[in-house]
Amino acid sequence: MKHGLLLITLFIAATALTSGQYSSTSKPPPTTTTPAPTTTTPAPTTTTPAPTTTTHAPNTTTHAPNTTTHAPNTTTHAPNTTTHAPNTTTTIAPNTTTPIPAPTPSANLTVGKYNSSQDGKLCILADFAIGIRVNTSEVNDTFIVQPSKTTSSGGCSEKTASISLLFSEGGVTLKFLNNEATQKIYVEFVEVDLTYAFKTGVSRDYSGKNESLELFTSAPGHYYSCSSQTVYLGNGLSLDLTHNKIQAFNFKNNEFGTPDVCKADQPDYRVPIAVGIILIILIVIVVIAYLISRKRRTDGYQSL
Repeated sequence: MKHGLLLITLFIAATALTSGQYSSTSKPPPTTTTPAPTTTTPAPTTTTPAPTTTTHAPNTTTHAPNTTTHAPNTTTHAPNTTTHAPNTTTTIAPNTTTPIPAPTPSANLTVGKYNSSQDGKLCILADFAIGIRVNTSEVNDTFIVQPSKTTSSGGCSEKTASISLLFSEGGVTLKFLNNEATQKIYVEFVEVDLTYAFKTGVSRDYSGKNESLELFTSAPGHYYSCSSQTVYLGNGLSLDLTHNKIQAFNFKNNEFGTPDVCKADQPDYRVPIAVGIILIILIVIVVIAYLISRKRRTDGYQSL
């Protein structure tokens, strides 16, 4: 009985194995169909990166607010620049006002010795003291030129000569003309420029000139001499020259020639002459009166 059951079991097992072999052989189409699902499986795999790409887009949008945050920082620096501007203006303004000079104390006129030359040839010799007088509604005072702080320059030709006296506050220019027709040498042009504070902290520019003049006239080889003379330049400005000795052209041994004294310094004999004439008239009158008186007394006596 046991052997019969064993045989039956073996037969069933053999039958099952045989059926499996035939099933594997008889079903090739299903085997071909099985790869189709395998091909479909990668499609979900490809779809998975798409959400990853979408995830980065929000990250890009997040950076945009960061850029907007820097804009207020730039605006914050602008007020700092505006703050420096008032500081610069406030510092410079007082410094500009500070260098304005205060009025110099009153000083005596000092005679300076000046000259101009060209190519080693002496053109002008000038010895005088200079005062620049200003008379306006605001100022009535005189600026005194200091020879120790003044330099001279100029030149000449056959008929003209010039000299410029320069100092830190301005300058004075004289131009001479050699008039061969009249045999006279004289100044035909005077110009003065002055920048000065006659009042503390108030500096002003003063300028004036006088053209077509005939000043400081002298003969060739002579120098003009005058103790004091004033040249009016307009705009309330005038030039005061004292202890005047000026010569242009025709020098001998580079020295002054013969003086031509100005009329103001020439002796006036009119008063002595008038006094002399009056005395003579009085003497004549006295003599005539005496003779008349004597004659009358003589006529009063009769001879016996």
